[in-house]
Amino acid sequence: MADDRNYLVTNNLLDKLPLFATDIEIAVAIVGKARAERWRKERLPTLERRGFPAVDAFHDGRAVPLVRKFYEGYFGITAGFAMAKPSGEERIWQPKNRRKSALAEADDRHDKDTTACHRLTPEEKRAEARANSDAWAAKKKKALEEFRAKRAAETKLG
Repeated sequence: MADDRNYLVTNNLLDKLPLFATDIEIAVAIVGKARAERWRKERLPTLERRGFPAVDAFHDGRAVPLVRKFYEGYFGITAGFAMAKPSGEERIWQPKNRRKSALAEADDRHDKDTTACHRLTPEEKRAEARANSDAWAAKKKKALEEFRAKRAAETKLG
């Protein structure tokens, strides 16, 4: 005997919730049973500040259709799907107190560098690295000599 029931395979658990649902029921529908309690405690307060539907006191739950609408807006579904354009600038994370100075230094280096558009050959890169290394070694040597001279003067006096 054939079974005449039609089965709809879906993972949209919000459709299976009543019109007004508790926070934990909504959490299970959104993030699954394993992460529901954490979502309710940690994420829900943040979402409420962003316009997540409030609990309806009369019905003792949140309106599920409004939750669905919230997520459509949250993901940009209501406004249509549009990919964000890249800004064209790479931002490497830095502490706030260093961000402005690092950006200013990068601008200064770019303004001073007349070969900004010129790519260095491997030989030029090696020569530049060698020059930087030599300059660093000279600074280090000078600092060490000054330190030793200062220590020698202190030992003669002391």
